[in-house]
Amino acid sequence: MPEARKSSHEAKDLPVPQLVLPDDLAKKIGQKIWLNETGGKRDAITSWNANEEFASLGIGHFIWFPVGKWLPFEESFPALLESMRKKNVRLPAWLDQTQIPANPWTSRAEFRKNANSPQMNELRQFLLDTVAEQTQFMMARAQGAMEKILKTTPEGAERDHIVFQFTRVVRASENFYPLIDYINFKGEGTNPNEAAMNRETGRRQGWGLKQVLLKMNGVTGDPKAVRAEFADAAQFVLQQRVRNLPSNRVFEVGWLRRIATYRRPIADPESSPERAPRKSLRVTAAQ
Repeated sequence: MPEARKSSHEAKDLPVPQLVLPDDLAKKIGQKIWLNETGGKRDAITSWNANEEFASLGIGHFIWFPVGKWLPFEESFPALLESMRKKNVRLPAWLDQTQIPANPWTSRAEFRKNANSPQMNELRQFLLDTVAEQTQFMMARAQGAMEKILKTTPEGAERDHIVFQFTRVVRASENFYPLIDYINFKGEGTNPNEAAMNRETGRRQGWGLKQVLLKMNGVTGDPKAVRAEFADAAQFVLQQRVRNLPSNRVFEVGWLRRIATYRRPIADPESSPERAPRKSLRVTAAQ
């Protein structure tokens, strides 16, 4: 990437990069995301957080709604299973139905009561055995992130800016870990339900990838500098969310520790954060 800023016209002509992830790297990144979400705890791969109305499953804590429950969040676990089935991954028989069934446990209490049931143990082992496949699913979401973002962004300088900054981050990230993790962690930033009111301006502000890219303004292609800028922008967006949603302040330290890992290559041992006590990452909004 040249040091000089691209013109708006040139930025628009930049291709949205096609992201490809080898299976061995997918497993490595998956282990890292699992560490971010749960500290890599085996039992936490099937969980239901306090004060939530859905289960959180897998390395990315994919959401699964109970029977008859609709919530203003993106339900991702059924989509994960559909994705794996299309790639000929054998699902547990009770999940391998024409339409992926709803979560059979209707409450956190019931879920916890069945923590060691044959069905739960089978589900847990299935998720432990498919770390790479789950990462590939998150990679596919990262692959489609720009399409979703650009559909919500009219032609113009803002759209060009988003593509330009996304391209910088991809080129600075050999394994795409920052993008995969942030999108799984806080979403694309295109869902109007995933925003909070700024009391001073009266504007609703999101916290997804789109908002992070809009905050970035650099032009350098130096990987270290780009990764640092992405982490700084993510920190700004998340602290803005905390200001808009003060109840989220209890998660701030853990969130900032997580995004600090984006500053270094995933192979760098210093990129692994010290674990804070696990708390729910979703309170009043989807991500």
